[in-house]
Amino acid sequence: MTTLAAHSSRVGDLARRGSSPMAFAAALSFSAAIAHLDGVGVHGRSWWAYGAFFLATGVLQATLGVLLLWRPRTWMALIAIPGNLAIVSMYVYTRTNGPPMGPHAGVPESPELLGMTTCAAELAVAVILLRLLGERTGRAMLWGMLLLGLAGWALRLRGTLL
Repeated sequence: MTTLAAHSSRVGDLARRGSSPMAFAAALSFSAAIAHLDGVGVHGRSWWAYGAFFLATGVLQATLGVLLLWRPRTWMALIAIPGNLAIVSMYVYTRTNGPPMGPHAGVPESPELLGMTTCAAELAVAVILLRLLGERTGRAMLWGMLLLGLAGWALRLRGTLL
């Protein structure tokens, strides 16, 4: 299996050779971008910051899709994996606790099919990129995310993090 880590100097060749996992990750990122860009208007009418969040995530996910097809690099995966997981976490948080700020703060939103499928796409992008990092880098990334998650829970249990 070809990995991002194995080609850290010129990973762009991977996409030009037609790497199926890379193309699939890009397609999923485009799909998530479309869903987020579609939500800018609805959420932006509710509060400008909601719209800005959807615009930023949509633009970043579309940019990731382009970069994965054009010139993938290891650093992109190292940013995209936690970025996508943060977006999924925000979706879960807003469906269980409500948005953390704004006019609907603390009011849980109803999960909907588009949101759940977008979350599935974002999770799949994270998993694909994690697998393409290679065993050593992927393991380090997983440990880093685990430690961050544990730190977050510790802060939450202490009452420092809401």
